[in-house]
Amino acid sequence: MEESISKFTIEVKKEVEVPAAIIAIQTLIQFIEKTNPSTLAELVDQIKELSSRLKLASGTSRTSVASGCDLFVRFITLRSKSLEEDVWDSKNFDNLKNHLVERGKHFMKRLSGSRKSIAQLAYPFIMDGVTVLTTSMSRVVMEILAKAHEKCKKFKVLVTISEPDKRGHRMVKELRSRDITAMPILDSSIGFVMERVDFVLVGAEGVVENGGLINYIGTYPVAVMARSLNKPFYVAVESFKFYRMYPLRQTDLPNESKYLSEDEAEHPVVDYTPPQYINKLFTDLGVLTPSAVSDELMKLYI
Repeated sequence: MEESISKFTIEVKKEVEVPAAIIAIQTLIQFIEKTNPSTLAELVDQIKELSSRLKLASGTSRTSVASGCDLFVRFITLRSKSLEEDVWDSKNFDNLKNHLVERGKHFMKRLSGSRKSIAQLAYPFIMDGVTVLTTSMSRVVMEILAKAHEKCKKFKVLVTISEPDKRGHRMVKELRSRDITAMPILDSSIGFVMERVDFVLVGAEGVVENGGLINYIGTYPVAVMARSLNKPFYVAVESFKFYRMYPLRQTDLPNESKYLSEDEAEHPVVDYTPPQYINKLFTDLGVLTPSAVSDELMKLYI
């Protein structure tokens, strides 16, 4: 298990194109292949323990890693009606373990095209001449903007710097590398620039049961400002980030999601945006309203 956590930490720090949640799921599959428990219950306990430790090792991506791992465990252990009983009841545990690995790989394959699906759904909302405001660094938002640019649409992107780690600068750099007009703005300037923005498009660390958003710190005030000036606020998010949680305020978020250490005096890394500030969610399950998220979560977990 220690080896799995070490490899995961190294991969996440590389900041590759693959989301931390996907790296975590890949780590779980590799762990299942290598481990040798004697029962299914023991294996599931080991997977859950590793999931918890991967979450703590994932930095600012704890929410997405937690939701992705929860869905993964649910998916691979779901007893399929089409599956012959002797696979589950077999005394040869290797057969069952191989089956779980295959289900895990199938789950990964299903997730692999999420960004492209979302980009295909969302890019028509970007019209010629619009100004888009986004926050921090989001790969799925990048995919949408790149798709719109590929379709020869002309638009401008404003990106909040996103203190304290200034992720927005990385977003601007990548957008410019794709010949997309982008400009960094101060987090405190959202009130000044919002009146010339056509809509806001952000990514997500997680979407909770009521359709609210958990994302990098500073997203909530952007949503409040957008609503005050009647600017649409859109969220682009993969369905594996749908999270079984029902917060009503910032303090309802668990501390392990808000802080990188146990010190509550430090800077929080995420905030919560209530669903009433969100117009639409672009997901690999379709274009959703916040109220539809609970139904989709039920489908994912049942």
